Amino acid sequence: MTAAAGDASLERQMRQRHITLSAEAPATPHIVHVAVGTATVLLFDSPVLPASLELGASRERFERIDITERALILQPRLELASQERIPLTLRFADGHFPSRVTLALMARPGEVDLQVRVFRTALAPEALVEHLGAMQARCEDSGRFANLLFTRNLGDGIVARELSYRVTGKAGPLMVHRVGPRAFLGADLLALEIPLFLVEGHLSWRPGRVEVFVEATGEEVPIRSMDLDVQVLQPGAMGRLVVEFRARPSFPSERLRIHLHEQRGPRGLQLRDVHILRSPAEERH
Repeated sequence: MTAAAGDASLERQMRQRHITLSAEAPATPHIVHVAVGTATVLLFDSPVLPASLELGASRERFERIDITERALILQPRLELASQERIPLTLRFADGHFPSRVTLALMARPGEVDLQVRVFRTALAPEALVEHLGAMQARCEDSGRFANLLFTRNLGDGIVARELSYRVTGKAGPLMVHRVGPRAFLGADLLALEIPLFLVEGHLSWRPGRVEVFVEATGEEVPIRSMDLDVQVLQPGAMGRLVVEFRARPSFPSERLRIHLHEQRGPRGLQLRDVHILRSPAEERH
């Protein structure tokens, strides 16, 4: 657990909460507590304009700033000073009132916001019902294993194992990073984490279709979800691709073939003979 600024012995409690924007005081900032080593995820009940993000500090102070129409992930590179406030604003895409969300990022001893859901009060009752239904679906989506992994909140009952693999085909700019892939096995899920690296001097890369097959039979393995921890993989940078499946009891003893495709592009990656790396003790049995 990350220690709070000014008190290295104090552990932070990770919170999940919601913010309701006020139509009477739309410019009043809402406090969001952030900390080094923890990704804070904000989920919006209405689409925002990613390009409208305004941050009252250099982006170099943040390890991660990932934004989509429905979510914003923030992780500071260094602890914020005591009483320091970093203003942050975003505009909503539909223009309805309140038209923007105003936040103030702060560090708080003993506490950090892991997930914050942002609601607007300006919705009519009928629209509110519709938005709450959509929000519920997104909350279920936010429980995907990739989001738990990216925010370092795996919980109990998940076992991580290293994977062995080999790359086939002509070498291209997209590579498996040297940290190596891992498998995560739980009671009702199987997830494969593949760290990707894009060689410098090439155009950025976005993930497209992912295909997974059983090596021995050619059977295609249904995928529950696929997520990359950055919106776009930039040259010289690493990104973690997580492919999630339903629980697959046969996986510990089988080998898979994985094809990664680029979104609207030809650059991909083929991994063969993907399987759990067994320890010497396991090999003897």
